[in-house]
Amino acid sequence: MSHRVRGGTRVATWLLAIGLTVGLAAVWAAVTLRQLSATIVHEGAEHLEHARITFESIRIRTVENLRGHARVMVEDPRLKSTLATEGVDEVTVADILGDLAKLRRTGFLMVLSPDGRVFAQTGADELRGLDLSGSSPVRKAQSSLDAEVGSWVLGGKLMDLAITPVRFGAAPIAYLVVGQAVGQDVLKAVADQTGVAVASATGDAILAASSDEVPKAVFVSVAAQPGSFPGRLLELGDRSYVTAISELHDTGQSRPRLILVQPLARLEARFGAVKWLFFIPPLLVLVAVVFALTTNRRTLVVRHA
Repeated sequence: MSHRVRGGTRVATWLLAIGLTVGLAAVWAAVTLRQLSATIVHEGAEHLEHARITFESIRIRTVENLRGHARVMVEDPRLKSTLATEGVDEVTVADILGDLAKLRRTGFLMVLSPDGRVFAQTGADELRGLDLSGSSPVRKAQSSLDAEVGSWVLGGKLMDLAITPVRFGAAPIAYLVVGQAVGQDVLKAVADQTGVAVASATGDAILAASSDEVPKAVFVSVAAQPGSFPGRLLELGDRSYVTAISELHDTGQSRPRLILVQPLARLEARFGAVKWLFFIPPLLVLVAVVFALTTNRRTLVVRHA
């Protein structure tokens, strides 16, 4: 009878040891996987920040090019003499702008009246006749002697621009605007360089997106969140994304934002092999415990015999 009691005690001890080992292994795996998930999200946030910096670098180069073009084009003698002519009509100025636009082959050109109204344009029909006197770039240009840069959100587009006074004497007789929309081509260039999907938005309205790789509903869900943040996990349906929002400055009252998104599955794929390595230590411990208990049992059997 005592042998049976001792045997039952040993079995219970073995089962308890194995159970504790399995429990500790499960806790180890859960904590480790949670830490891995946090690491993946953190790395995703770093990717998004790299994409933001890339986007800002492209815009800086663009606006500096626009500033240079504005400085050159404003000195065009045909444009100056025409604008200095009393009673000049919009069509004549628009023809001159069209000829100048052929040199750039992209973007748009506008001439504003001294009070900031669109007098003539080429490449931006949606801006015809607008009163832009209250915009920040126009106000800066009205108090500057050189070309000023800035941005507008007009006609559902984010536009970078340079604006410079056209002078025929001491006072400006008009303002020349050289601009370019921050459209899908710019966003796609950022996505191709960084692997991060990007979009521009005002409020929760998406202005332009890099591609269809990330559904528009994802961009809309991110844009619906207020303010800006460097990295946040978004779960939508059965998929997860690492997301970020960055405020775009020098754009007046519209305050557009840059939306950055990267699928979590793409980041997890890089850690696929590492994930399974976390199960090896607890598995080895479990094997060692089972081996030790089995060996101990065999020793007791031999001694008993």
